[in-house]
Amino acid sequence: MKNYIFLIGALLLTMGACDVNYQSNPNDPEVAPTYTIFNDAVKEMIDDTHDEWFTGRFTLPTMQYWAQTEYTEEDRYQYRESMRETWEDLYINLENFRQIIDLNTDEATAPGVSAYGANVNQIAACRIMMAWTFNLMADTWGDIPYWSLSTEDADFEALNVSGDFLKPKYAPQSKIYPDLLKQLQEAADMIDVTQAAFTSGDPIYGGDAAKWKMFANSLRLRIAVKILDVYPAASSDITAAISSGVFTSNSDNAALVYESNQTNGSPLQKAFKDRRDFAVANSFIDLLDGTKGGFGSDPRLSEYAEVNQFGNYVGIPYGILNEQSAAFKWESLPAVSITGWDPNADGGKGAHFFTNATQTLMDYAEVEFLLSEVNGWSQAEYEAGVTASMEDWGVAAADITSFVGALPAASEENVLTQKYIALYMQSHTAWAEYRRTGYPKTLIAPNTDYSVDVVTDAEGTVQSFDYNFTPLVEISDISYRMEYPGQESTLNGENYQAAVSLLSNGNMITSKLWWDVN
Repeated sequence: MKNYIFLIGALLLTMGACDVNYQSNPNDPEVAPTYTIFNDAVKEMIDDTHDEWFTGRFTLPTMQYWAQTEYTEEDRYQYRESMRETWEDLYINLENFRQIIDLNTDEATAPGVSAYGANVNQIAACRIMMAWTFNLMADTWGDIPYWSLSTEDADFEALNVSGDFLKPKYAPQSKIYPDLLKQLQEAADMIDVTQAAFTSGDPIYGGDAAKWKMFANSLRLRIAVKILDVYPAASSDITAAISSGVFTSNSDNAALVYESNQTNGSPLQKAFKDRRDFAVANSFIDLLDGTKGGFGSDPRLSEYAEVNQFGNYVGIPYGILNEQSAAFKWESLPAVSITGWDPNADGGKGAHFFTNATQTLMDYAEVEFLLSEVNGWSQAEYEAGVTASMEDWGVAAADITSFVGALPAASEENVLTQKYIALYMQSHTAWAEYRRTGYPKTLIAPNTDYSVDVVTDAEGTVQSFDYNFTPLVEISDISYRMEYPGQESTLNGENYQAAVSLLSNGNMITSKLWWDVN
Protein backbone atom coordinates (compact mmCIF):
# COMPACT_ATOMS: atom_id res chain seq x y z
CA MET A 1 0.00 0.00 0.00
CA LYS A 2 1.57 3.28 -1.10
CA ASN A 3 -0.18 5.62 1.27
CA TYR A 4 -2.43 5.37 4.30
CA ILE A 5 -4.52 8.48 3.75
CA PHE A 6 -6.90 7.32 1.10
CA LEU A 7 -8.24 4.16 -0.49
CA ILE A 8 -9.84 3.35 -3.78
CA GLY A 9 -13.51 4.13 -3.34
CA ALA A 10 -14.75 0.98 -4.99
CA LEU A 11 -12.80 -1.19 -2.57
CA LEU A 12 -14.17 0.67 0.44
CA LEU A 13 -17.76 0.50 -0.65
CA THR A 14 -17.70 -3.22 -1.31
CA MET A 15 -15.95 -4.36 1.85
CA GLY A 16 -18.13 -6.88 3.64
CA ALA A 17 -20.85 -6.63 1.01
CA CYS A 18 -19.80 -9.42 -1.35
CA ASP A 19 -22.77 -11.58 -0.38
CA VAL A 20 -25.33 -8.84 -0.85
CA ASN A 21 -27.53 -8.99 -3.94
CA TYR A 22 -28.02 -5.39 -5.00
CA GLN A 23 -31.12 -4.38 -6.91
CA SER A 24 -30.35 -1.20 -8.77
CA ASN A 25 -30.66 0.66 -12.01
CA PRO A 26 -27.79 -0.53 -14.23
CA ASN A 27 -27.26 3.09 -15.29
CA ASP A 28 -26.73 4.20 -11.66
CA PRO A 29 -23.64 3.48 -9.54
CA GLU A 30 -24.07 0.75 -6.97
CA VAL A 31 -23.62 1.75 -3.34
CA ALA A 32 -22.96 -0.87 -0.70
CA PRO A 33 -25.32 -0.77 2.31
CA THR A 34 -23.68 1.46 4.86
CA TYR A 35 -24.33 -1.03 7.64
CA THR A 36 -22.02 -3.55 5.96
CA ILE A 37 -19.23 -0.97 5.74
CA PHE A 38 -19.82 0.03 9.35
CA ASN A 39 -19.92 -3.55 10.61
CA ASP A 40 -16.63 -4.37 8.90
CA ALA A 41 -14.93 -1.13 9.94
CA VAL A 42 -15.84 -1.56 13.61
CA LYS A 43 -14.76 -5.20 13.74
CA GLU A 44 -11.53 -4.52 11.87
CA MET A 45 -10.74 -1.58 14.13
CA ILE A 46 -11.25 -3.66 17.27
CA ASP A 47 -9.35 -6.62 15.78
CA ASP A 48 -6.42 -4.40 14.80
CA THR A 49 -6.14 -2.77 18.22
CA HIS A 50 -6.78 -5.89 20.33
CA ASP A 51 -4.80 -8.65 18.67
CA GLU A 52 -1.72 -10.54 19.80
CA TRP A 53 0.51 -7.73 18.49
CA PHE A 54 -0.94 -4.33 19.35
CA THR A 55 -2.37 -5.57 22.64
CA GLY A 56 -0.67 -8.90 23.38
CA ARG A 57 2.88 -7.73 22.76
CA PHE A 58 2.40 -4.03 23.35
CA THR A 59 0.06 -2.56 25.95
CA LEU A 60 -0.76 -5.69 27.97
CA PRO A 61 2.94 -6.29 28.73
CA THR A 62 3.72 -2.58 29.01
CA MET A 63 1.12 -2.30 31.76
CA GLN A 64 2.35 -5.58 33.32
CA TYR A 65 -0.96 -7.36 32.99
CA TRP A 66 0.82 -10.00 30.88
CA ALA A 67 4.38 -11.02 30.12
CA GLN A 68 5.74 -13.23 27.39
CA THR A 69 6.75 -16.80 28.07
CA GLU A 70 9.74 -16.97 25.73
CA TYR A 71 10.45 -13.94 23.57
CA THR A 72 10.49 -11.03 26.01
CA GLU A 73 11.84 -8.23 23.82
CA GLU A 74 8.57 -6.27 23.77
CA ASP A 75 8.22 -6.65 27.55
CA ARG A 76 11.55 -4.84 27.69
CA TYR A 77 10.37 -2.10 25.30
CA GLN A 78 11.92 -3.26 22.05
CA TYR A 79 8.79 -2.93 19.91
CA ARG A 80 8.72 -4.51 16.47
CA GLU A 81 8.15 -2.47 13.34
CA SER A 82 5.12 -4.62 12.49
CA MET A 83 3.44 -3.35 15.67
CA ARG A 84 3.99 0.28 14.68
CA GLU A 85 2.50 -0.42 11.27
CA THR A 86 -0.92 -0.90 12.88
CA TRP A 87 -0.97 2.84 12.12
CA GLU A 88 -1.76 2.05 8.47
CA ASP A 89 -4.61 -0.31 9.37
CA LEU A 90 -6.18 2.32 11.59
CA TYR A 91 -6.24 4.90 8.81
CA ILE A 92 -7.87 2.35 6.49
CA ASN A 93 -10.66 1.84 9.02
CA LEU A 94 -11.00 5.59 9.60
CA GLU A 95 -11.47 6.10 5.89
CA ASN A 96 -14.31 3.59 5.92
CA PHE A 97 -16.10 5.62 8.60
CA ARG A 98 -15.51 8.79 6.59
CA GLN A 99 -17.03 7.14 3.52
CA ILE A 100 -20.21 6.35 5.49
CA ILE A 101 -20.41 10.00 6.55
CA ASP A 102 -20.07 11.05 2.91
CA LEU A 103 -22.83 8.69 1.81
CA ASN A 104 -25.13 10.10 4.48
CA THR A 105 -24.42 13.75 3.61
CA ASP A 106 -24.31 13.55 -0.19
CA GLU A 107 -27.70 14.59 -1.59
CA ALA A 108 -27.42 11.89 -4.24
CA THR A 109 -26.91 8.99 -1.81
CA ALA A 110 -28.35 10.11 1.54
CA PRO A 111 -32.00 9.24 0.78
CA GLY A 112 -31.07 5.73 -0.30
CA VAL A 113 -28.80 4.89 2.62
CA SER A 114 -31.35 6.24 5.11
CA ALA A 115 -33.02 2.85 4.71
CA TYR A 116 -30.18 1.49 6.86
CA GLY A 117 -30.68 3.95 9.71
CA ALA A 118 -31.37 7.63 10.26
CA ASN A 119 -28.76 9.67 8.39
CA VAL A 120 -27.91 11.75 11.46
CA ASN A 121 -27.45 8.64 13.59
CA GLN A 122 -25.19 6.89 11.09
CA ILE A 123 -23.06 10.03 10.90
CA ALA A 124 -22.96 10.33 14.69
CA ALA A 125 -21.95 6.69 15.23
CA CYS A 126 -19.11 7.10 12.75
CA ARG A 127 -17.96 10.33 14.39
CA ILE A 128 -17.88 8.56 17.76
CA MET A 129 -15.87 5.63 16.41
CA MET A 130 -13.49 8.04 14.70
CA ALA A 131 -13.06 9.98 17.94
CA TRP A 132 -12.35 6.74 19.82
CA THR A 133 -9.75 5.80 17.20
CA PHE A 134 -8.03 9.17 16.89
CA ASN A 135 -7.86 9.35 20.69
CA LEU A 136 -6.15 5.95 20.81
CA MET A 137 -3.74 6.96 18.03
CA ALA A 138 -2.79 10.27 19.63
CA ASP A 139 -2.33 8.45 22.95
CA THR A 140 0.03 6.05 21.17
CA TRP A 141 2.13 8.30 18.93
CA GLY A 142 1.43 11.92 19.85
CA ASP A 143 1.02 14.24 16.87
CA ILE A 144 -0.63 12.43 13.96
CA PRO A 145 -2.37 13.26 10.66
CA TYR A 146 -5.92 14.14 11.72
CA TRP A 147 -9.31 14.69 10.09
CA SER A 148 -12.31 16.61 11.44
CA LEU A 149 -15.83 16.70 10.08
CA SER A 150 -16.73 20.17 11.30
CA THR A 151 -13.50 22.04 12.06
CA GLU A 152 -11.62 23.87 9.34
CA ASP A 153 -7.96 23.92 10.28
CA ALA A 154 -4.89 24.07 8.08
CA ASP A 155 -3.28 21.35 10.20
CA PHE A 156 -6.11 18.84 9.64
CA GLU A 157 -5.12 17.20 6.35
CA ALA A 158 -5.67 13.44 6.79
CA LEU A 159 -8.20 11.36 4.84
CA ASN A 160 -8.29 13.82 1.96
CA VAL A 161 -9.36 11.70 -1.00
CA SER A 162 -9.28 14.55 -3.51
CA GLY A 163 -5.51 14.19 -3.68
CA ASP A 164 -4.73 17.66 -2.36
CA PHE A 165 -2.89 16.33 0.68
CA LEU A 166 -1.27 13.02 -0.19
CA LYS A 167 1.41 13.85 2.38
CA PRO A 168 -0.57 15.33 5.28
CA LYS A 169 0.71 17.37 8.15
CA TYR A 170 0.87 15.91 11.62
CA ALA A 171 -1.68 17.86 13.66
CA PRO A 172 -0.54 18.87 17.16
CA GLN A 173 -2.12 17.09 20.11
CA SER A 174 -3.07 20.49 21.53
CA LYS A 175 -5.52 20.78 18.62
CA ILE A 176 -6.54 17.13 18.26
CA TYR A 177 -7.86 16.48 21.76
CA PRO A 178 -9.98 19.65 22.06
CA ASP A 179 -11.44 18.92 18.64
CA LEU A 180 -12.27 15.38 19.72
CA LEU A 181 -14.30 16.90 22.57
CA LYS A 182 -16.08 19.09 20.03
CA GLN A 183 -16.78 16.18 17.67
CA LEU A 184 -18.20 14.08 20.51
CA GLN A 185 -20.42 16.91 21.72
CA GLU A 186 -21.76 17.46 18.21
CA ALA A 187 -22.24 13.73 17.68
CA ALA A 188 -24.25 13.39 20.90
CA ASP A 189 -26.32 16.48 20.09
CA MET A 190 -27.25 15.31 16.60
CA ILE A 191 -28.45 11.84 17.60
CA ASP A 192 -32.17 11.17 17.21
CA VAL A 193 -32.88 8.62 19.94
CA THR A 194 -36.31 7.85 18.46
CA GLN A 195 -34.70 6.22 15.43
CA ALA A 196 -32.16 3.46 14.93
CA ALA A 197 -28.50 4.22 14.44
CA PHE A 198 -28.37 1.29 12.00
CA THR A 199 -31.16 -1.12 11.12
CA SER A 200 -28.59 -3.93 11.24
CA GLY A 201 -24.85 -4.38 11.19
CA ASP A 202 -24.13 -2.45 14.39
CA PRO A 203 -21.88 -4.83 16.37
CA ILE A 204 -21.63 -2.52 19.39
CA TYR A 205 -25.19 -1.50 20.26
CA GLY A 206 -27.45 -3.28 17.79
CA GLY A 207 -28.65 0.07 16.44
CA ASP A 208 -29.61 1.60 19.81
CA ALA A 209 -29.07 5.33 19.23
CA ALA A 210 -29.57 6.24 22.90
CA LYS A 211 -26.63 4.06 23.88
CA TRP A 212 -24.46 5.60 21.18
CA LYS A 213 -25.25 8.97 22.74
CA MET A 214 -24.15 7.72 26.16
CA PHE A 215 -20.94 6.37 24.62
CA ALA A 216 -20.22 9.79 23.09
CA ASN A 217 -20.71 11.49 26.46
CA SER A 218 -18.68 8.90 28.37
CA LEU A 219 -15.79 9.10 25.92
CA ARG A 220 -15.94 12.87 26.12
CA LEU A 221 -15.65 12.56 29.91
CA ARG A 222 -12.61 10.26 29.58
CA ILE A 223 -10.76 12.61 27.23
CA ALA A 224 -11.67 15.75 29.17
CA VAL A 225 -10.36 14.33 32.44
CA LYS A 226 -7.18 13.19 30.70
CA ILE A 227 -6.28 16.62 29.29
CA LEU A 228 -7.63 18.79 32.12
CA ASP A 229 -4.20 19.61 33.57
CA VAL A 230 -2.98 21.07 30.28
CA TYR A 231 -6.35 22.26 28.94
CA PRO A 232 -8.42 23.74 31.79
CA ALA A 233 -11.29 24.53 29.41
CA ALA A 234 -12.04 20.79 29.45
CA SER A 235 -13.74 21.31 32.81
CA SER A 236 -16.83 22.51 30.97
CA ASP A 237 -16.78 19.33 28.87
CA ILE A 238 -16.71 17.25 32.05
CA THR A 239 -19.81 19.00 33.37
CA ALA A 240 -21.63 18.92 30.05
CA ALA A 241 -20.86 15.26 29.34
CA ILE A 242 -22.17 14.17 32.73
CA SER A 243 -25.25 16.35 32.34
CA SER A 244 -25.99 14.96 28.87
CA GLY A 245 -25.85 11.40 30.18
CA VAL A 246 -23.00 8.94 30.65
CA PHE A 247 -23.10 5.18 31.24
CA THR A 248 -25.25 4.15 34.21
CA SER A 249 -24.95 0.34 34.08
CA ASN A 250 -22.97 -2.45 32.45
CA SER A 251 -25.71 -2.78 29.85
CA ASP A 252 -24.40 0.51 28.42
CA ASN A 253 -20.84 -0.76 27.87
CA ALA A 254 -19.38 -0.15 24.43
CA ALA A 255 -18.19 -3.66 23.54
CA LEU A 256 -18.00 -6.18 20.73
CA VAL A 257 -19.00 -9.77 21.42
CA TYR A 258 -17.13 -12.15 19.13
CA GLU A 259 -18.59 -15.30 17.65
CA SER A 260 -17.40 -18.64 18.99
CA ASN A 261 -15.74 -19.79 15.77
CA GLN A 262 -12.53 -19.49 13.80
CA THR A 263 -13.96 -17.12 11.17
CA ASN A 264 -15.32 -14.39 13.42
CA GLY A 265 -13.69 -15.30 16.70
CA SER A 266 -11.54 -13.14 18.93
CA PRO A 267 -8.05 -12.46 17.50
CA LEU A 268 -6.50 -13.43 20.84
CA GLN A 269 -8.34 -16.74 20.83
CA LYS A 270 -7.16 -17.35 17.27
CA ALA A 271 -3.59 -16.65 18.40
CA PHE A 272 -3.83 -19.01 21.38
CA LYS A 273 -5.11 -21.84 19.20
CA ASP A 274 -1.60 -22.66 18.05
CA ARG A 275 0.74 -21.16 20.64
CA ARG A 276 0.80 -19.96 24.22
CA ASP A 277 3.17 -16.98 24.20
CA PHE A 278 1.62 -15.02 27.06
CA ALA A 279 1.01 -15.47 30.77
CA VAL A 280 -0.25 -13.20 33.53
CA ALA A 281 2.56 -11.07 34.94
CA ASN A 282 3.76 -11.59 38.51
CA SER A 283 3.21 -7.95 39.54
CA PHE A 284 -0.46 -8.20 38.55
CA ILE A 285 -0.97 -11.55 40.29
CA ASP A 286 0.65 -10.07 43.41
CA LEU A 287 -1.85 -7.20 43.31
CA LEU A 288 -4.83 -9.54 42.85
CA ASP A 289 -3.86 -12.09 45.52
CA GLY A 290 -3.24 -9.38 48.11
CA THR A 291 0.55 -9.61 48.24
CA LYS A 292 0.65 -5.97 47.08
CA GLY A 293 -1.80 -3.10 47.15
CA GLY A 294 -3.51 -3.62 50.48
CA PHE A 295 -6.85 -4.79 49.05
CA GLY A 296 -6.72 -8.42 50.10
CA SER A 297 -7.61 -11.35 47.83
CA ASP A 298 -9.54 -10.13 44.80
CA PRO A 299 -12.29 -12.49 43.53
CA ARG A 300 -11.59 -11.34 39.97
CA LEU A 301 -8.37 -13.35 40.06
CA SER A 302 -10.17 -16.52 38.99
CA GLU A 303 -11.91 -14.59 36.19
CA TYR A 304 -8.66 -13.05 34.93
CA ALA A 305 -6.33 -16.05 35.11
CA GLU A 306 -6.17 -19.86 35.24
CA VAL A 307 -4.47 -21.86 37.96
CA ASN A 308 -1.23 -23.59 37.03
CA GLN A 309 -0.51 -27.33 37.06
CA PHE A 310 -0.43 -27.37 40.87
CA GLY A 311 -3.63 -25.40 41.35
CA ASN A 312 -1.92 -22.12 42.19
CA TYR A 313 -2.04 -18.63 40.71
CA VAL A 314 1.54 -17.75 39.80
CA GLY A 315 2.57 -14.76 37.73
CA ILE A 316 5.41 -15.08 35.27
CA PRO A 317 8.40 -12.87 36.15
CA TYR A 318 8.31 -9.63 34.18
CA GLY A 319 11.01 -7.98 32.09
CA ILE A 320 13.51 -10.83 32.27
CA LEU A 321 15.80 -12.43 29.70
CA ASN A 322 14.39 -14.80 27.08
CA GLU A 323 16.14 -17.84 28.52
CA GLN A 324 14.94 -17.03 32.03
CA SER A 325 11.34 -16.71 30.90
CA ALA A 326 11.52 -19.96 28.91
CA ALA A 327 12.92 -21.76 31.97
CA PHE A 328 10.05 -20.65 34.23
CA LYS A 329 7.42 -23.44 34.05
CA TRP A 330 4.82 -22.59 36.68
CA GLU A 331 3.02 -19.55 35.29
CA SER A 332 -0.74 -18.95 35.22
CA LEU A 333 -2.16 -18.33 31.76
CA PRO A 334 -4.88 -15.75 31.06
CA ALA A 335 -8.43 -16.99 31.65
CA VAL A 336 -9.97 -19.34 29.11
CA SER A 337 -12.72 -16.77 28.46
CA ILE A 338 -9.98 -14.52 27.04
CA THR A 339 -7.76 -16.97 25.20
CA GLY A 340 -9.94 -20.00 24.51
CA TRP A 341 -7.16 -22.17 25.92
CA ASP A 342 -7.86 -24.31 29.00
CA PRO A 343 -4.46 -25.50 30.25
CA ASN A 344 -6.04 -27.93 32.70
CA ALA A 345 -8.38 -29.70 30.26
CA ASP A 346 -7.79 -33.21 28.94
CA GLY A 347 -5.93 -34.38 32.01
CA GLY A 348 -3.59 -31.41 32.03
CA LYS A 349 -2.74 -31.62 28.32
CA GLY A 350 -4.87 -28.57 27.61
CA ALA A 351 -7.52 -27.89 24.99
CA HIS A 352 -8.60 -24.96 22.85
CA PHE A 353 -12.10 -23.82 21.96
CA PHE A 354 -13.67 -20.56 20.88
CA THR A 355 -15.96 -18.65 23.24
CA ASN A 356 -18.10 -15.55 22.81
CA ALA A 357 -15.25 -13.36 23.99
CA THR A 358 -16.08 -9.73 24.70
CA GLN A 359 -13.76 -6.85 23.85
CA THR A 360 -14.66 -3.61 25.57
CA LEU A 361 -13.93 -0.12 24.22
CA MET A 362 -15.26 1.67 27.31
CA ASP A 363 -17.37 0.53 30.23
CA TYR A 364 -19.53 1.69 33.10
CA ALA A 365 -16.88 0.84 35.71
CA GLU A 366 -14.47 3.33 34.12
CA VAL A 367 -17.17 6.01 34.20
CA GLU A 368 -17.73 5.47 37.92
CA PHE A 369 -13.99 5.77 38.61
CA LEU A 370 -13.92 8.99 36.55
CA LEU A 371 -16.87 10.33 38.53
CA SER A 372 -15.10 9.46 41.78
CA GLU A 373 -12.10 11.45 40.60
CA VAL A 374 -14.01 14.55 39.48
CA ASN A 375 -15.97 14.46 42.74
CA GLY A 376 -12.84 14.57 44.87
CA TRP A 377 -12.23 10.79 45.13
CA SER A 378 -15.73 10.01 46.35
CA GLN A 379 -16.32 6.72 48.18
CA ALA A 380 -19.71 5.92 46.63
CA GLU A 381 -18.53 6.06 43.02
CA TYR A 382 -15.29 4.26 43.91
CA GLU A 383 -17.31 1.36 45.34
CA ALA A 384 -19.70 1.49 42.37
CA GLY A 385 -16.75 1.19 39.98
CA VAL A 386 -15.36 -1.88 41.73
CA THR A 387 -18.84 -3.42 41.91
CA ALA A 388 -19.50 -2.77 38.22
CA SER A 389 -16.20 -4.35 37.22
CA MET A 390 -16.82 -7.45 39.30
CA GLU A 391 -20.38 -7.85 38.03
CA ASP A 392 -19.19 -7.47 34.45
CA TRP A 393 -16.64 -10.26 34.97
CA GLY A 394 -19.21 -12.58 36.54
CA VAL A 395 -18.06 -12.52 40.16
CA ALA A 396 -20.61 -13.99 42.59
CA ALA A 397 -22.76 -11.40 44.38
CA ALA A 398 -21.72 -12.56 47.86
CA ASP A 399 -18.03 -12.24 46.95
CA ILE A 400 -18.63 -8.74 45.59
CA THR A 401 -20.40 -7.66 48.76
CA SER A 402 -17.62 -9.05 50.94
CA PHE A 403 -14.78 -7.47 48.94
CA VAL A 404 -16.40 -4.06 48.44
CA GLY A 405 -17.39 -3.91 52.09
CA ALA A 406 -13.73 -4.31 53.09
CA LEU A 407 -12.26 -1.83 50.60
CA PRO A 408 -9.86 0.70 52.08
CA ALA A 409 -11.20 4.25 52.01
CA ALA A 410 -11.27 6.11 48.72
CA SER A 411 -8.14 8.07 47.93
CA GLU A 412 -6.30 8.97 44.75
CA GLU A 413 -4.09 5.90 45.00
CA ASN A 414 -6.84 3.45 45.96
CA VAL A 415 -9.31 4.64 43.33
CA LEU A 416 -6.73 4.65 40.54
CA THR A 417 -5.27 1.28 41.55
CA GLN A 418 -8.74 -0.27 41.48
CA LYS A 419 -9.31 1.43 38.14
CA TYR A 420 -6.14 -0.24 36.85
CA ILE A 421 -7.43 -3.64 38.00
CA ALA A 422 -10.78 -3.00 36.33
CA LEU A 423 -9.10 -2.00 33.05
CA TYR A 424 -7.65 -5.48 32.53
CA MET A 425 -8.03 -6.28 28.81
CA GLN A 426 -8.44 -2.54 28.16
CA SER A 427 -4.72 -2.06 28.47
CA HIS A 428 -4.40 0.90 26.12
CA THR A 429 -6.62 2.97 28.39
CA ALA A 430 -4.67 1.72 31.42
CA TRP A 431 -1.44 2.83 29.74
CA ALA A 432 -2.82 6.34 29.23
CA GLU A 433 -3.99 6.40 32.85
CA TYR A 434 -0.57 5.43 34.18
CA ARG A 435 1.15 8.12 32.15
CA ARG A 436 -1.41 10.70 33.31
CA THR A 437 -1.45 9.78 37.00
CA GLY A 438 1.56 7.60 37.87
CA TYR A 439 -0.72 4.85 39.26
CA PRO A 440 -0.62 2.03 40.09
CA LYS A 441 2.54 2.02 42.19
CA THR A 442 2.72 -1.79 42.06
CA LEU A 443 4.47 -2.04 38.68
CA ILE A 444 8.07 -3.25 38.62
CA ALA A 445 10.32 -0.42 37.48
CA PRO A 446 13.07 -0.95 34.89
CA ASN A 447 16.43 -2.06 36.31
CA THR A 448 14.81 -3.29 39.52
CA ASP A 449 15.94 -6.49 41.29
CA TYR A 450 13.16 -8.68 42.70
CA SER A 451 12.47 -12.25 43.83
CA VAL A 452 9.68 -14.72 43.04
CA ASP A 453 8.75 -17.57 45.39
CA VAL A 454 6.93 -20.43 43.71
CA VAL A 455 5.73 -23.98 44.45
CA THR A 456 7.63 -26.10 41.95
CA ASP A 457 6.23 -29.62 42.51
CA ALA A 458 3.21 -31.55 43.70
CA GLU A 459 4.79 -31.99 47.14
CA GLY A 460 4.66 -28.24 47.72
CA THR A 461 8.35 -27.48 47.48
CA VAL A 462 8.90 -23.72 47.40
CA GLN A 463 11.82 -22.27 45.49
CA SER A 464 12.93 -18.64 45.29
CA PHE A 465 14.23 -17.12 42.07
CA ASP A 466 16.02 -13.79 41.70
CA TYR A 467 15.44 -11.58 38.67
CA ASN A 468 16.12 -8.14 37.28
CA PHE A 469 13.83 -6.17 34.98
CA THR A 470 16.32 -5.58 32.19
CA PRO A 471 15.05 -3.11 29.55
CA LEU A 472 16.55 -3.13 26.08
CA VAL A 473 16.52 0.67 25.87
CA GLU A 474 17.77 3.34 28.25
CA ILE A 475 14.68 4.10 30.30
CA SER A 476 13.68 4.59 33.95
CA ASP A 477 9.89 4.23 33.68
CA ILE A 478 7.48 2.49 31.34
CA SER A 479 7.38 3.67 27.73
CA TYR A 480 5.71 7.04 27.16
CA ARG A 481 4.75 6.45 23.53
CA MET A 482 5.36 4.18 20.56
CA GLU A 483 7.74 5.22 17.78
CA TYR A 484 6.25 6.32 14.46
CA PRO A 485 6.33 3.55 11.81
CA GLY A 486 9.49 3.57 9.74
CA GLN A 487 7.66 3.96 6.44
CA GLU A 488 6.56 7.46 7.46
CA SER A 489 10.10 8.75 7.09
CA THR A 490 9.97 7.96 3.37
CA LEU A 491 6.26 8.25 2.48
CA ASN A 492 5.71 11.51 4.32
CA GLY A 493 9.25 12.57 5.16
CA GLU A 494 8.95 16.34 5.53
CA ASN A 495 5.94 16.22 7.83
CA TYR A 496 7.36 13.26 9.71
CA GLN A 497 10.57 15.15 10.41
CA ALA A 498 8.60 18.20 11.54
CA ALA A 499 6.66 16.08 14.03
CA VAL A 500 9.78 14.31 15.31
CA SER A 501 11.53 17.65 15.85
CA LEU A 502 8.82 18.60 18.37
CA LEU A 503 9.34 15.49 20.51
CA SER A 504 11.51 16.01 23.58
CA ASN A 505 13.69 12.98 22.82
CA GLY A 506 12.96 12.56 19.14
CA ASN A 507 11.10 9.54 17.77
CA MET A 508 11.76 7.55 20.93
CA ILE A 509 9.54 5.85 23.50
CA THR A 510 10.95 8.22 26.13
CA SER A 511 9.35 11.34 24.60
CA LYS A 512 6.33 12.40 26.65
CA LEU A 513 2.99 13.38 25.14
CA TRP A 514 1.35 16.80 25.47
CA TRP A 515 -0.91 15.83 28.36
CA ASP A 516 1.66 13.68 30.20
CA VAL A 517 2.76 16.17 32.84
CA ASN A 518 2.80 13.73 35.76
